[in-house]
Amino acid sequence: MKNTRINKVTQCLVLGAAMSALAVSTVAQAKGHKKRGSQDPTAYFERLDTNLSESLTLDELTVNVATKAQSRLEKLDSDENGSLSLNEYLASRRAQTDLSSYAADIVACVQAEKDATGDTNIQVPDSSKFASPEDKFDAIDTDDSTELSIEEITAALTNHATEKFDAMDTDDSNEVSLGEFSSAAEVKKATKPVIKACIDSLVDDSEPV
Repeated sequence: MKNTRINKVTQCLVLGAAMSALAVSTVAQAKGHKKRGSQDPTAYFERLDTNLSESLTLDELTVNVATKAQSRLEKLDSDENGSLSLNEYLASRRAQTDLSSYAADIVACVQAEKDATGDTNIQVPDSSKFASPEDKFDAIDTDDSTELSIEEITAALTNHATEKFDAMDTDDSNEVSLGEFSSAAEVKKATKPVIKACIDSLVDDSEPV
């Protein structure tokens, strides 16, 4: 299995151009399922800029976090006890896929594509991005209760939003300009399809993920 994955990473190095074509195809297909975050960066920026200051603050990015946390809890809390067990957490579609055993290979594949294309907007992810669902659950469960409370879910969403804000705030001004926001959108646009292409090339559909 290890040799197979290594061979596939080697293929990523040789077939950089093909992966780029797949990335373009993936983006094109995604246009048919337009989401709020995939709209024109300027329009999205203006929606987030609720105080019309022409810059975004962390407060503006986290203003709806509590509502999102409550919605996520209510959606997954099948026994309605006000918290999420591991099994309930794993019921979420986004939490079901385990790529942890492929993490290093995915990172290497994305790096190979970036080197092959010279696209500086491609951001090589940290391997921690592909932690197992169980490890992600444990990271959110800060009190080790084996249940996720509304406070822990809210904190996790807040931390995620803060990380995104800090990554966009390249001049460390504690504000995100339209230019910074648009640059981050370009990074996401370039990176997301490459990661997907690498995962598709490395994960055997016949294997449980």
